[in-house]
Amino acid sequence: MLQHSADIHYTLNVSSLAGHMLDVSLQINMPSSDGHELTLPAWIPGSYMIRDFAKNIVEISAQDAQGQALSIHKLDKQTWKLPANSGPITVNYSVYAFDLSVRSAYVFDDFAFFNGTSTFLAIKEHREAPVLVTLIRPEQAQCKHWRVATTLPLARATEHHDFGDYCADNYNDLIDHPILMGNYDIVPFDVVTPVASTSSQQSAEHICHFELILAGGHRSDTQRMAADLRKLCAHHFTLFGDTPPVERYLFITMLTGKDFGGLEHMSSTALLYSRDDLPSTAQADHMPDGYRTFLSLCSHEFLHTWHVKRTKPAALQASNLSYEAYTPQLWIYEGFTSYYDDLSLTRSHVTNNESYLEVLGQTLTRLERNAGRFKQTVTASSFDAWTKFYQQDASAINNIVSYYVKGAVIALCLDLHIRAASQHTKSLDDVMRYLWQHHGKMNIGTPDDIIQHIVLNEMGLPLAAFLQDALHTIKELPVSHLLHDFGVTLHKRPRIDASDAGGKPAPRVQKTQFGAAFKAADTGVLVTQVSENTPAYNAGLQVGDQLISFDDWQVSAANLLTIYNQYAAKSNVTLTALRHQRLKQIDLTVENASLDTIYLTISDAQKLKNWLPVSK
Repeated sequence: MLQHSADIHYTLNVSSLAGHMLDVSLQINMPSSDGHELTLPAWIPGSYMIRDFAKNIVEISAQDAQGQALSIHKLDKQTWKLPANSGPITVNYSVYAFDLSVRSAYVFDDFAFFNGTSTFLAIKEHREAPVLVTLIRPEQAQCKHWRVATTLPLARATEHHDFGDYCADNYNDLIDHPILMGNYDIVPFDVVTPVASTSSQQSAEHICHFELILAGGHRSDTQRMAADLRKLCAHHFTLFGDTPPVERYLFITMLTGKDFGGLEHMSSTALLYSRDDLPSTAQADHMPDGYRTFLSLCSHEFLHTWHVKRTKPAALQASNLSYEAYTPQLWIYEGFTSYYDDLSLTRSHVTNNESYLEVLGQTLTRLERNAGRFKQTVTASSFDAWTKFYQQDASAINNIVSYYVKGAVIALCLDLHIRAASQHTKSLDDVMRYLWQHHGKMNIGTPDDIIQHIVLNEMGLPLAAFLQDALHTIKELPVSHLLHDFGVTLHKRPRIDASDAGGKPAPRVQKTQFGAAFKAADTGVLVTQVSENTPAYNAGLQVGDQLISFDDWQVSAANLLTIYNQYAAKSNVTLTALRHQRLKQIDLTVENASLDTIYLTISDAQKLKNWLPVSK
């Protein structure tokens, strides 16, 4: 706990709830004959897109210790220059905070949430200097009972959840602790993990204190949530098989009507989720789909505590947040994590194997429906995340592949390959532990060929051809064959309708395929996406077309597919559409529905034991 003033001191206050404003005062007690340069990051670690957070700085000024105004000169979109000084300087600025996401800052009357990358200007020459942060309770009456949720270290006499003084070792440490101010519920739970002891006479234990922070109002079964999260967190501790790198961890959760998001930090995660998808006490006897997704999200972000925040590509170890940092390895970090986030639910017995296979079927369905997998490799997807994955348009489904989804399926295949090739003595768990022991724990960035090195050299397994094909070509992955060897059968069927995510068998399915996504318009429907090699694509339907009728029948969002499915395969249909204010007649030939929806069934329970746990 810091007991004295730092040479860099930020003071932050919510100045306007209605105006969504944060006021920040930065006191710099370091003389400089050349003047200081101040800068705000352009992106936040874990979210690979230039967001230009400095655009939200509304006003900025500087003064010396006597209160005299100092000139402050803007050098570029995110950098300011202060004059030379022989004494303290105070910089005052305001930040507009109205981005309801886990990536930026948001202020309204229920709570205020902000990341340091959106809020705290860095002093370029003193990024390694320790800092003090003072959080001021807002003066507005509705903020009387607000508290503070953050994992920033405490300073002076401040207690957890209090306004007051906090500290950080340096700027990078400062921006890795998101801060929530507001009224919220705290759901505490502990996880006790056995660890290696220096004494052979007694065992040691590591206790990690967790808090699920729920802001925004809810009516959920918090006891159930704590029990389930405890199991998931214990699973992750066991997976890495070492003293956990955290002693206190927060799941900072902002609850809304329908939002979704998560972003990892060193000892916390920021989550955005629908309050209606949390479990109620009336649902104690089953696992709602929305709650299962929430647990997977928590699992995903907590696993990043090791696998992204500490183990990471060399290119991201000391990245400059003013511009992009490129790596072809995101498939390892987001893909592997996406594999384990769902898998850990059945391994920890929060759900069962059937539930896991349903979710896995949905993941495989997303990849199956993604024509972009035939154009972009998973390593290229990782490298181009900045411009393609994070800036998707209507063509994305045809032209790019998700390193999350394909990375997760590669992780599945690699896990099953390793198990089979090693006679079930090794698994992907061993790869994860190697990454932690030799890279994350040692603070050594991973090279681009790290997975090949571990699997081929350290494990000595003959999987070079698989890795070459999976990472550097657009060949299909051998999912069905591998699952079959572990007692699981992969089935394909047509989808039921546009909302069908897969994962389950279906008593009824579409007989024909249309190939375009759409939404309601004042008249007819507006086309929002057209998939390649479908009737809509082959007919020349375009994004932005306003469909009015099929033959003589007027269409709407409610009836379009019903009308379309009345046509037999090979039938010809005339579509009437508005395109750039001109009527178009488009001839379309109906085709049979494609088998683009996957579900999995257990065919050999004995073989399944070589991969998934025996159900309790």
